[in-house]
Amino acid sequence: RANLTWRFALTTGRSRLSDSVTPRRAGSRRRHLSASSSPPTPTPPEHIMRIAVVGAGGVGGFFGGMLARTAGAQVTFIARAGAHHSAIVKNGLRIVSAEHGDFTQSVRVVEDASSVGAVDAVLVCVKEYSLAAVAPTLTPLLHGEADGEPTAVVPLLNGMGAPEVLEAALGARARVLGGLCKVFAWIERPGVIAHKGPSDTAVLFGERSGGEPPCVRALAELFASAGVVCKVPAREEGGITSAMWRKFIGIAAFSAVGAATRATLGEVLAEARTRQLYAALLAEGVAVATAHGVGGLDEYAAAQASRAESLPKASTASLARDVLAGRPSELEAQVGAMVRYAEGKGVAAPAFAALYAALLPQERAAARTAAAVGARAP
Repeated sequence: RANLTWRFALTTGRSRLSDSVTPRRAGSRRRHLSASSSPPTPTPPEHIMRIAVVGAGGVGGFFGGMLARTAGAQVTFIARAGAHHSAIVKNGLRIVSAEHGDFTQSVRVVEDASSVGAVDAVLVCVKEYSLAAVAPTLTPLLHGEADGEPTAVVPLLNGMGAPEVLEAALGARARVLGGLCKVFAWIERPGVIAHKGPSDTAVLFGERSGGEPPCVRALAELFASAGVVCKVPAREEGGITSAMWRKFIGIAAFSAVGAATRATLGEVLAEARTRQLYAALLAEGVAVATAHGVGGLDEYAAAQASRAESLPKASTASLARDVLAGRPSELEAQVGAMVRYAEGKGVAAPAFAALYAALLPQERAAARTAAAVGARAP
């Protein structure tokens, strides 16, 4: 096997990693590739980047499906057995997007990493409560020590702790990056991913140390060729860690208020008192992040509240949807984590603490139910 065959992407990259990589539209016309149709003529091996997408829900299904459309990627999904998995095998992965159109892509989907082999990049798109169990199973995806560059591993989760969990499980053969995404996407029905925005849908990742390894630019260029905006935050902007904190503040606040009220974003913003609660959560998140060394957040809470006005009014957080359905959620990784980060620095976060306490009983009940049936929800 040719080592690191994806380096071709670097020839078109820009010199500053802080730049967004502008997507080259993959087209918005309706396109269907049946699972039984003949695969497209493969691009020569030197132009292929092998990618494993762990999880085929809203995040993994959308971004993995977009990458699978490009000639420069060979994408394999790793997802547990179930109706969604079976539908993808039978009919292909369908994405319904106002921005990118309605298309069905024939993709490979397996249940475990051992059947995939070594890849160049891994996108980890599972719920955070599953990460500790999933991470050790990903070792078959990593390059061997003699293969040169370690496999790039990009977590696209909502919390802050994923990189550390992955590093502990995978060791030096993995180059674990920081990562996040901005997207509203979910499983509409088995085999179908709905994408409803936002208008700034994007993926961000990078070295937490501020380095610039070749795999970062190569993967960014591949996302661009798939029509997805990708940004690698520069060190002077605080790097990927600062970007992760900004995402974490926003999603934790939105998740907390949405789960507690069982309301959509539009309903939250329509009620003056509930809007004030959301604003208080954002302000507390800023205080916590600042105490953890994140700078440049003076205008963040106001900007995030303003941004919320432009988002689809029917928007809900995945945590809130899980709570409403009685499923285990990312309460601990988002709302609980914010409370613990606050306590660790002696920062007052009464709104987060109150909503965390209010949501804990149902979370515990959902976990007991899931354990009793021996399954986690997607």
